Amino acid sequence: MTGDLPVFEAVLPPIFGVAAVLYLSLAAYVSRLSPRSMVPAFMFLLGVMVAGCAFYYGATDPQIYGVGRILTFLGAGFLPVVFYTLYRQLADGEFSWFLVGAFSIIPTITLGLALTNPWHGLVWQIVETADGPRFTAVTDHYWFRSIHAPFSYGLFGYSVVGLMARLTTIPLAYRNPIIVLLVCAVLPFGVSIGNTMFGIGPIEFPFTVTAIVMLLPLHIYAALSLKVFQFNPLGYRTLFNHVRDPIIVLDQQHRIVCANASASEMLGKSERQLLGGLLWEDFPEAQEILTQSDELDLTQTLKFRGDLIYEVTVAPLNDKRGRSHATVVMCRDVTQRRRTLGQLAENEHLIRTLIETSSNGILRFALDEGQEEPVFRCIFANKAAEDYLAEDSDRIVGVRLTDLPMLGPDRLIAHFSDPKKSSSPNNFELSTEDDEGSLRWLRITAESVGTDFSVTIMDITQRKENEDRMMEQALRDPLTSVLNRRGFETRARERLREVDRAAIIYLDLNGFKMVNDKFGHQAGDALLKAFGHRLGYCLRPEDVLGRLGGDEFAIVLPDIDLQDIHHVTDRLIETSSDAYLIKGQEIRCSVSVGVARMPEHGEELWHLISVADQAMYTAKAEVANEDIPDPEAVVEDSAAS
Repeated sequence: MTGDLPVFEAVLPPIFGVAAVLYLSLAAYVSRLSPRSMVPAFMFLLGVMVAGCAFYYGATDPQIYGVGRILTFLGAGFLPVVFYTLYRQLADGEFSWFLVGAFSIIPTITLGLALTNPWHGLVWQIVETADGPRFTAVTDHYWFRSIHAPFSYGLFGYSVVGLMARLTTIPLAYRNPIIVLLVCAVLPFGVSIGNTMFGIGPIEFPFTVTAIVMLLPLHIYAALSLKVFQFNPLGYRTLFNHVRDPIIVLDQQHRIVCANASASEMLGKSERQLLGGLLWEDFPEAQEILTQSDELDLTQTLKFRGDLIYEVTVAPLNDKRGRSHATVVMCRDVTQRRRTLGQLAENEHLIRTLIETSSNGILRFALDEGQEEPVFRCIFANKAAEDYLAEDSDRIVGVRLTDLPMLGPDRLIAHFSDPKKSSSPNNFELSTEDDEGSLRWLRITAESVGTDFSVTIMDITQRKENEDRMMEQALRDPLTSVLNRRGFETRARERLREVDRAAIIYLDLNGFKMVNDKFGHQAGDALLKAFGHRLGYCLRPEDVLGRLGGDEFAIVLPDIDLQDIHHVTDRLIETSSDAYLIKGQEIRCSVSVGVARMPEHGEELWHLISVADQAMYTAKAEVANEDIPDPEAVVEDSAAS
């Protein structure tokens, strides 16, 4: 050891510590600006490496030395891997995580050996000297000398050479930052090889870390001023070959000097075979385009190899003085587009026929320009629109939307005059009467078509009738065909809201259970069906009859006075008391009746039914031995007091 080294051992560690903090801070700052770039990871490992040297250089304590060596192996070991990843990112825009993982195996083993070094001494050893404990150099040990160092220097050197070779493919705007980054990497790399591999300078002096610390201002300049972390494009060649359209560059003699992968595929030759040859030498039409393009940009459509159609754009490539020194030929395959246009032309008549013969009315409206208020006029109408609008379709064209009331014009104008709503479709249903006075339902579907909008008219009368029929069936009792509990509740409430007075009659059959037990359930069902038919026969069209369940029925008599209530209940009792002939059997079954009046007993439906139910059970209690008393007496007893 030279006499100057102890001075450095006292001065350099604090300097290294400050530099390490600056490197780590710079890495954190750049990471926030560009999380996906590998530049922050590169600077972070430099900071870790410098921090490790701050610990171990000049240290005499084995534990402090060990911490420093572990940090150094962490930074220096993974630095080549990160730099390789950075190289691939800068050159090609992508890298293989599998290769990164494979390259990380040896640095990981080295780090593991450093962590466990006190047990085996494979990375460094402690040597007791007269001046105190000293530590062996890493180059004295087999693992570093024969495995770790060749791998690290080899991978780092490969990445440096690869990035230097790709400089010509990197855009000029980003080339200077990459060069600065290369300088920051190559200088410490060269110093490290000279010191560890060729023995230039004392091995115990941290030449590599000193070089990294000295390059800190350059790193800061590259990161903060040049913003090297912002560059991550594909190289020119990669971008050139990834363009799907064939691109060919010609010199002034129309010889090929460059062609991308798509051009090679189009011409059926590799780029190496194409270089130096004339483009389309045996294609007079194409040669004429190339000749005319010396001064003008031209776009022509040419047919190649029988069925392939290309749109060829030829333009001169001029320098700053406006002198043409090359020609760029760009080809676009428009074969499919031409075929599609041809098919559309062939199918245009079919499409028009489908529209004209459609059962749905189809119209299109356009906005009149220069009007203070939005005015839409019909610019197209098919034949079906004539049936719906009762107009000649030729006369519909040019008519204002406001003159077609069947389309609900106010609703359409409000929708398509609002910029927030006009882009969304507008669907609604409306009803109208046809010439015979029958109700007709139409569904209107309006959709935006650019600045215009289209209207489709669909006749949904049959669907509405089916829906009404299904709803009616859902509200009917399938056995008696009178309203079920849900239907009765709906209709009864509607009736009660329409009138100021009404009556609720609650009925059930006396001895119905005995009929079921004696004659069977089929006879009981037939009895209920006949009973419901008799009740309906006694009522007015505006009255509401429903089966609430079992043999219990309810009737709403709207707008009726007390005298008429007695008359109706009298008819109900007399009619239902007549014998029923079911399956050849004569069956007699009396009825119990309860009456409630609105508004005397309330106005809410189910409260009135409850009152009538209670009145019925009061009357039922006075009926003995299922004999039928005087009807007038029954009516008087069944009315709620």
